[in-house]
Amino acid sequence: MANLIRIRTSLEVIQDVGGSAGAQEGHTYTSLQLDGNAHSRAWGGNYGSTHTEYDDDAVAYWSQVVISQAAATNGCEDSAWTEASDVTDGTIPVTIEAIAVEYTGELGTVGNVNVQVSGELFATLDLGESIVIPLAFGEAGADIYIYGDAYSNGVNEATVNVLLVGQNA
Repeated sequence: MANLIRIRTSLEVIQDVGGSAGAQEGHTYTSLQLDGNAHSRAWGGNYGSTHTEYDDDAVAYWSQVVISQAAATNGCEDSAWTEASDVTDGTIPVTIEAIAVEYTGELGTVGNVNVQVSGELFATLDLGESIVIPLAFGEAGADIYIYGDAYSNGVNEATVNVLLVGQNA
């Protein structure tokens, strides 16, 4: 049995239908529903197949680290993009097949945390948001960038959790 990467995703398209129940005991309610143009349902499911196996020695994570860049300068091949000196645990994969990023904290005003892969901006996360990105063909850590809209040491800092999974062969 091989090590497997399993990813679960969901997408809901929500339509504001304009009706409102107004204010009820200090709370304002609006009428929202799943959009009929999206078949009135949630989309997504499970992702994982034979090409999403990973090596035992190709899993690494950073826990509660501060991003130390406000542009796509240092990739995820090491910890230079953080104020940390190393990963919290594990070994950074040579080829990354999945990445998870959680934007957990902010000091000052950072704005968004951005996740860029091979020149494409995949996500701009607000505080409290997270994303999982499957990379079916694998990417080098040097091609994956995590950065904030603003960074100033001790003034404007974003804190994140990041997981990389992949291959070292």
